[in-house]
Amino acid sequence: MPQRIQGLLALALWGLAALLIMQQGPLGLEESGAKALLLDWSIADQVANSAVTLGIPDWRALLWLPVGYLWTGHVLAIKVFSILLMILSAQLLYRWRAEEGQGEAALLATGLLLISPITIAQLDSLSPGVCLLAAFIMGAWVNREYRATPVALGGWFFAQLALCAFAVSLHPMGLAYPLSLLWAWHKTPVERRQQKIFFVGIAAAVILTLVMRMGWHDVWFWQNPVQSAAALLWGPSLDDSLSTTDVITGLAVLTLLLVLAISQSKRLWQDLMGRNLLLGVVIGLCVNDATWSFMALVFLLFAGAPGLLQPREWFMKRGFLVQRGWLWLLILVVATVFMRADRAHHDQIHLQMMSSQDQLIKTFADNVNTLRAESDAKNVPMPSIRVASQWPARTMVACRCDALPLPPAAADAPAQMAMLKGVSHLLLAPSDQRNLGLVANLSQLGTQVETLSLQPGGVLLQVRKTPQ
Repeated sequence: MPQRIQGLLALALWGLAALLIMQQGPLGLEESGAKALLLDWSIADQVANSAVTLGIPDWRALLWLPVGYLWTGHVLAIKVFSILLMILSAQLLYRWRAEEGQGEAALLATGLLLISPITIAQLDSLSPGVCLLAAFIMGAWVNREYRATPVALGGWFFAQLALCAFAVSLHPMGLAYPLSLLWAWHKTPVERRQQKIFFVGIAAAVILTLVMRMGWHDVWFWQNPVQSAAALLWGPSLDDSLSTTDVITGLAVLTLLLVLAISQSKRLWQDLMGRNLLLGVVIGLCVNDATWSFMALVFLLFAGAPGLLQPREWFMKRGFLVQRGWLWLLILVVATVFMRADRAHHDQIHLQMMSSQDQLIKTFADNVNTLRAESDAKNVPMPSIRVASQWPARTMVACRCDALPLPPAAADAPAQMAMLKGVSHLLLAPSDQRNLGLVANLSQLGTQVETLSLQPGGVLLQVRKTPQ
């Protein structure tokens, strides 16, 4: 059987296995992914709902539109599409390294990336990491195709601008691709006129994207880098607690990333894809979220694997078993840790263990489903449900009802109550610094706002009375 067919079969089996250990329901999503998904469903069903009030989503909404149109309301369809995109990215990453004569390193890095718990978590939560990686590797391929047949203002030119806008819309790390492309055209321009066109086009695409989306609303900056680095090995945790093992692992991973960035910077900087990864990891340090953990793992594997496989005279003198034995042991340990973390992810889903925020959203969704069942049983119209949530897109996907962002804090309690006209429920985390003013006003409304559920992840409130 040809090696290409063997590779495709292996990737297909991986995709099936990844799908089987993922969440099948609407919970556990990331807010920006849920927002893009909701807009696609609204367009497909031609329904004017509150999804349009959640703000402009990232450009994954355009990428997912065909799937959202064909399988409206099915989160699993988007996860299947994401798995296929990850398979394509894995193939292109392998070719990128293999074309440099590092086929063994490419195979090792690709295999570990696919079975890593952070990759499964990115796919399961519809986080932007997989799409961002695809934009990086596709950008490098499109740039090469353009330089092979440089036609000013041709299809490959606009494809690169589209990828710049797409990457920037996803995450601050997306800035790495337009910056890397600008550097390439600064140092090795095909022609001076085209160089100026690219400078203007890239700058316009990036600025227009940032202005349209007003930055990155769903990204929280300056998170704990130690916790994010530990997630690179163990996978993301359901809470924000840090154990001693997490601290040691996180510090070790950060040190290894720093050593690799310094030692491999010259080699990576000469290649567009390598420059994308290097800049992406550096820029992502201002965020340190799960998407950064995923991109840091890609950098660690594809920048570090060639160094591990580099022949060393001391080992070569002592035979093949000594030369490769320590590497086999290292791969065995890392692969075992990854697969145990994947098994833990599956067990959490099976036991319905979820983050505190998802548990709060599930409580509200269960209440809404109970009301639907009672209304159907009595054959009466269902009461109007409209929730103002700190996580509106995730809440709307889970409850399949209208959801709005939280209102801003008003000057006093009566003014706050006026803002809640038409809102039946509130979902928020009272301890969040952004909600302190709102919580202070709600606490003064007395019986007009009733607490239905108080949980570690936040509070579910029901608005009893709204002004006419």
